[in-house]
Order: sequence, then structure tokens, then C-alpha cells
Amino acid sequence: MGLSNREIQQRQTCKLYAYVLASQNKEVPYHLEECAAYHPTDEYDSLFDCTKELSDEIKAFDDATFDKIVNNKDSEDAKELTKWWKMYQIYIPVSDVT
Repeated sequence: MGLSNREIQQRQTCKLYAYVLASQNKEVPYHLEECAAYHPTDEYDSLFDCTKELSDEIKAFDDATFDKIVNNKDSEDAKELTKWWKMYQIYIPVSDVT
């Protein structure tokens, strides 16, 4: 059986969070690498939801960091992160989060 939509989204979020951490020269935890490096033959035990962690990280960016990591036109991960961030803000408006 294939991954559910939620599992696919969790894997994508892990991949993007790993990109964000690596782009800042921060350590990428092993469990995050495992989740991000999904292959269809893998067991599902490495799934976890890091949506809050990724959104908190992006919210903490200053303008220069946001441009460097999220608006990086040369990075496919940045393009995916831009899409993720836009969707996140639609479903959980940043101004409504305390």
C-alpha cells in the first residue's frame, strides 16, 4: 500500500525543514534526515510531523535570511518551501498565531 496524502505531506515537510536547517548551517537531526529521505520500500516508522518546527523557524527569519533561504531562485528546495509557506499561511494565517 502506498503512502497516504498526510504521510506524503509529512515527508515533504521533513525534507523542507532539513533544507532550512542545513541552509543555516544548523545540525539536521537524524530522525529528520530519516523522514526526509523516504524511499517507497521504507518502513513508516520514521514519519513525524515537524510543521510547527518549520513554521517557527521561518517566522524567526529576518528579511535577509528569508530572502536567502525561501526566495532563493536557484534552489528547487527553496521553490518548494515557498509553495509550502504560502499554503501554510492560507490554512494557518501567521497573524492569527500567537
